[in-house]
Amino acid sequence: MNAQLLHYKLEQLEVKGSSKFEVVFAAPDTQQEQYSRFTLRAWWIVLQAHRDKPYATRIDLYERAFKYIPNCYKLWFNYLKEQLEDLGGRSTFLSNKFEEMIGYFERALVYMHKMPNIWLMYAEYSASLQKYTHTRNVYDRALQSLPVTQHHRIWKAYCQWISKTDSIKTAISIYNRYIKINPDYKEEYLDYLVSKQLWGKACQILVDILNDDQFNSSSGKTKYDFMKYLCEIIARHPNDLPIDAASIMKFGIKKYSDEIGQLWIKLADYYIKTGQFEQARDTFEDAVNNVLTVKDFSLVFNAYVKYEETIIQMLEDFDENDENQDDIDDTILSTKLDQLLKIKSSQDDEVQIEDELLLKMDRLDELLERRPILLNSCILRQNKYNVEEWLKRIELVKGDERMALKTFTEALEIVEPNLADNGKLSDIWIAYANYYRNKGDWKTCNQIFHKGSKIEFKNIEEHVNLWSQWVETLLLDGFVNDSLTVIKQGLFKRYVKKLDKMTPSEMVPYSLQLWQLYLDLERNFGNFKSLRAAYKRMVELKVVTPFIIINYAQLLEDNAFYEESFKVFEAGVQLFDWPALYDLWIVYITKFIQRYRGQKIERTRNLFETVIEQVPKDKNRIFYLMYGEFEEQYGLLNHAIEIYDRMVFNVEYQDKMEAYNIYIAKVALYLGITKTRPVFESAIENLQEAELIQMGLRLAQLERKFGEIDRARAVYIHISQFSDPRFDDFGLWKTWENFELHHGNEDTYKEFRRISKSVVAKFSLMPPDPKKIKERVEKGQLGQV
Repeated sequence: MNAQLLHYKLEQLEVKGSSKFEVVFAAPDTQQEQYSRFTLRAWWIVLQAHRDKPYATRIDLYERAFKYIPNCYKLWFNYLKEQLEDLGGRSTFLSNKFEEMIGYFERALVYMHKMPNIWLMYAEYSASLQKYTHTRNVYDRALQSLPVTQHHRIWKAYCQWISKTDSIKTAISIYNRYIKINPDYKEEYLDYLVSKQLWGKACQILVDILNDDQFNSSSGKTKYDFMKYLCEIIARHPNDLPIDAASIMKFGIKKYSDEIGQLWIKLADYYIKTGQFEQARDTFEDAVNNVLTVKDFSLVFNAYVKYEETIIQMLEDFDENDENQDDIDDTILSTKLDQLLKIKSSQDDEVQIEDELLLKMDRLDELLERRPILLNSCILRQNKYNVEEWLKRIELVKGDERMALKTFTEALEIVEPNLADNGKLSDIWIAYANYYRNKGDWKTCNQIFHKGSKIEFKNIEEHVNLWSQWVETLLLDGFVNDSLTVIKQGLFKRYVKKLDKMTPSEMVPYSLQLWQLYLDLERNFGNFKSLRAAYKRMVELKVVTPFIIINYAQLLEDNAFYEESFKVFEAGVQLFDWPALYDLWIVYITKFIQRYRGQKIERTRNLFETVIEQVPKDKNRIFYLMYGEFEEQYGLLNHAIEIYDRMVFNVEYQDKMEAYNIYIAKVALYLGITKTRPVFESAIENLQEAELIQMGLRLAQLERKFGEIDRARAVYIHISQFSDPRFDDFGLWKTWENFELHHGNEDTYKEFRRISKSVVAKFSLMPPDPKKIKERVEKGQLGQV
C-alpha cells in the first residue's frame, strides 16, 4: 500500500471518529495493499501519523503491528521505549507495573534475544529499581544469548553497574570473569580495587600486568608507571600483603635502570613502616651506590639525609612530651613514634641514649661528607669513560693514599683511549705521574710518564700533551739534562715516510709543538751545534713554519754561515706556498742584498725574477719596488726603468695609480721631465675614470709648462669625455675654461662650450651609477647642480 493511500485511509478514519484500527487494513483493494501490512514502512508511516495520539492508542497500534511483523527490531525498541517513558515520574512499586514491564521485556526477548540494545535497556531498567539479583541475571542471560563478538558491549555496562554497587565479592567475581576474556580490562579492575581499598588484590593485579607482555594500557601508561604505582601501594600499605613486597620492588629496581630513584625510596619506606630500620638504611646505601642519573641520586640522597635527621630528632625528643612528634614527612617516615623508637627500646639508661645520638650524628656527618664522592660515582656509572669526572674523583680522594692509587688504577684500566670522553686520557696519566712527583718519588714519576708514552692514544695531541708535560715537569725541578734526554727520546724515534699510514704515536716526531719546545731548550741550555742539528732535522722532516726558517737562517748568519743561511731560505721557499711565502721572500732577498750588495747582481736578479713570476698580482708591488731600487743602486739605470715599466702593467688595478706615480717620479729623476710624457700617455690609456682624469690634468699642466698649448688642449678634450660638467669633482671643466680664457680665442672657447654641452647630454642619457650616487650622498652633494 503506497503512502498516499495510507494517508487517505487515516484521514477517513479521523472523519469517522473511530478508535478502532480494523478499518486501516480492512478489505484491501489490491494485492499490494494486502502485502503492505507485512512491511515495516507501512506500519511506521501509520505510527508516525499517530505520534500525537494517546499512549493507549499507540500501544494498540504496536500490538496490531506485532501480529504481522513480530521480528521487527525497530518496532520492539520503540515499543519498549514508549513503555518506559510512560513509567517515567511514577513509582514502579506503587503502580504495580514492575512485573508488567518485565513481561514486556521478556516478550520482546523472545524475538530480540540477539539484539544487545534490548538487553542493555532491560538491564538498565532493572538496575534503576535496585533489583541487584535480577539485574545480574539479565546480564548473564545476555552473555549467554549474544554472540561473542558483541559481548564487549554487555561486559562494559555489566562492570560499570557492578562497580557502583556495594557487593564487593560479586563485583570481584564478575571482573575476574571478564579479564579472562579481555586482559586489557585489568586497568579498570585495578581502579575498582583501589577505590575499595583492596590493596592486596590490587597488588596482585599490578603484578599480573607487569608479567603480561601483551598487556596494552588504555590510558597510555607504561610498565614503569605501573611499577611505580605498585611500589607506592606497597610503601603506603605494607601490612598484610599477599605478595613478597620486598622482592617485587627489588625486581623492579633491577629491571628499570633509569629514573628508579623513587622506587628505591619506596623500598626504604616499606622497610621503615615495617620496623626494619637497618634494612632501610642498607637500602639507601645501595641506592646511592647504584643509581645512574644525577636526578635519581639527588632524590635518594635527600631522602637518606631526611631519614637520618628524623632518627636524630626522635632521639633528641625521646624524653620530651611533644604532641607533634608523630608529624613526620610521609615520603620518608610516615609511621608512629613508638615504631621508630624500636631502635632504642632496650636502652633504659640516658647515657646509652646519648651515645646512640652521637653515633647517629656522626653517621649523618659522614654521609654529608661522602656526598661529592657518591655523586661522582653516580656520574661515572652513567659514563665510565668520562675523563673529567675521573680527574674530579682523583682530587676528592688524593688525601687518602690507598684510595688515590686505587682510583688511578681503576681509571687507567677502565678508560679506553678511543672511547675517552669529556677530556683526554693523557691527562689521567699526567695526574698519576704528578701525584708521585708531589711525593718526591721521581723514579716512579718517570716510570709512569714512560709507560704512558707507550699507550696508543686517540690522537697526536694527547701524545704531545704527555711528552710536553713530562719535559716541563723535569724542568720545573731543575733536571735540565734529563728534560733534553726525554724530549730527544720522543722526537728522534724511527721515522715513517708514509704519513697517511702512521698511528698517533708514530706521528710524535712530526709534532711542531714538541719541536718548538725542543728548540727553546736548545736555545737556553744547548749550544750552536746541537741547535743547528735540531733545525736541520726539522727542515728534513718538513716540520717548519716560515718563522722557523727565518730563525734558522738568522742563527747561521749570526755564526758567519752565510751561504748555508741562504740555502735554508732556498729550502724554505720550496716548502711553502703563498701567502706564507710573502714574508719569507722579503727577508730572503733583503738579507741577500745586505750581504752581497753589488757583488752577485745576476744571482740577485734571478731571485727577483723567480719571486715575481710566482707571486700573486695583489702581492707583487713591493717586489717590483725592491727590484727597481736594487737596480738603481747596484745595477743599470735602463734596467730599473724597464722594471718600473713592467710594474705598472702587472700590479692590481688599485695599485696602478701609485705605481704610475712612482714610475713618473723615477723617470723625471733620472731621464728628465720631458721623458715622462710617454709614461703619462700610457697611464691615460690604462687608467679609468677618476685616476684617468687626475693623470690627464697633470699631463696638461706639464704641457702648459712646456708651452705646448695645442697638446694641452688635446689632453683636455680627451679626458673631458669621462667627467660630467654638472658635478666636476676634479675641477677639470673649470681648469679648462681658465685655460681657454688665458690661451685660447673665440673659436676655441666656443668649441669648449660645445663639447661641454655634448658631454652633459651624453651623461644625461646614461643610466645612473650607484657608486657615484653613494659618493655624492656621503659628500652631501646630492641634489646640487
